[in-house]
Amino acid sequence: MDSRKSCLLAVLLLLQLICDVDGNVMFEVHHKYGGRAKGKATLEALKAHDSRRHGRMLAAIDFQLGGDGSPTDAALYYTKITIGTPPADYHVQVDTGSDILWVNCHNCESFGLLNQITLKQYDLTASSTGKTVSCDQDFCDAAFGRPNPDCKAGMNCEYSVTYGDGSRTEGYFVRDYFRLDQVTGNLQTSAMNGSITFGWVFMVDLSLFYALRVLILVHESE
Repeated sequence: MDSRKSCLLAVLLLLQLICDVDGNVMFEVHHKYGGRAKGKATLEALKAHDSRRHGRMLAAIDFQLGGDGSPTDAALYYTKITIGTPPADYHVQVDTGSDILWVNCHNCESFGLLNQITLKQYDLTASSTGKTVSCDQDFCDAAFGRPNPDCKAGMNCEYSVTYGDGSRTEGYFVRDYFRLDQVTGNLQTSAMNGSITFGWVFMVDLSLFYALRVLILVHESE
């Protein structure tokens, strides 16, 4: 559970940077424990270090987080985000399996038990600030590390992600306004807005176990 919370804090920090900076940002990333000899960083030491780090309360964005963090279970988390103009609330799973933030699109295809989930789906046409990202835009080139040789005028910037359990999502990138709560100090928050590019998923294929866990979490949150 601690490691997943660490990933969550990293994702939230990245969202904060995206909100504050209009343009592409590049970071040179190094493994924090890359210089240590193998076997030196034990699991107990890493957990203790992570607990101390959490205690410093360095999160920049505040989300109400729910879910099951059992280390012997699926360890799924969900939260509520606000997207679009006019703003609308969406319940989403906090996913640390990829670096792509995505939501289900309205009236799009899905597979398996996900069809039984009746949560609100994102409708791009209902938001006056929502727009698609085309395959010839700089963001699309940066997302894949190169220009798309098959790109033609008017084509969307599509993507596909396959996770370790065999589940996968397919969609294309869109851009819209997010409403976030920014931590201002003394356990206080203030509202902030930011234009964020994210995935608009038109196909979701979840593994059976994964879909069952999502269904259980959804029912618990209702």
